[in-house]
Amino acid sequence: MNDYIGNYALMYAINTQINGVHRNASGTKPFYTDDLKHFTLYATPAKPLPTSVISPSSGNKWNRWERVSHTFNSVNTLTQTTEQGGKANLSRVGAKANLPQVGAKEKFAPLNAFEFFVIGGSPPCVIRLGKKHASCRVFAYPLTLEKVSSGVFEASHPVNPMDAPGNFKLVYGDYKLQFPPLILNARLEGEHYVLKDGEKTYRVLKPSSKVYENVEL
Repeated sequence: MNDYIGNYALMYAINTQINGVHRNASGTKPFYTDDLKHFTLYATPAKPLPTSVISPSSGNKWNRWERVSHTFNSVNTLTQTTEQGGKANLSRVGAKANLPQVGAKEKFAPLNAFEFFVIGGSPPCVIRLGKKHASCRVFAYPLTLEKVSSGVFEASHPVNPMDAPGNFKLVYGDYKLQFPPLILNARLEGEHYVLKDGEKTYRVLKPSSKVYENVEL
């Protein structure tokens, strides 16, 4: 588990109007190649924020918490019991073997916030994210498009290199090994959007139109 959210999970969550890409059970075979071309909303990968806004109207802030670890020591995750059956060397006194699963699961604490950019329209204000369908509140802030540029730029978001057009160049960046892979602190050369929110400027990589056929880029 890491502190970044991949954009495939985000796109499945925000493209709620496309029924064909949401499956109750699809086995172990991924359908990314088929599904990406149906999405009408594109999302960049999300990065963590130090604080979140509980209520934008009041300006109340919630400081970021560290990830929470839940242990499941001595509990079999399938049977939800501490005994797994069978007899060990202690069978002569009538005792059963207790073979625990030792480990832990990590979760993000409630109200932790992440930032990402959406192209193609406004996302829903409430989404279900990931395999666990965690409920998330989305606050969307419209940005002003200043221009589409093709020079060297520093991306304002983690970059999924699988989304980039074939002619983009990576000047430097830090790779994060996950799926889909991420490039952090990326400096790239290629087409990108220059966006403004008041005095602040953002630069967002323009994704490949061949991969995202239905997104208005």
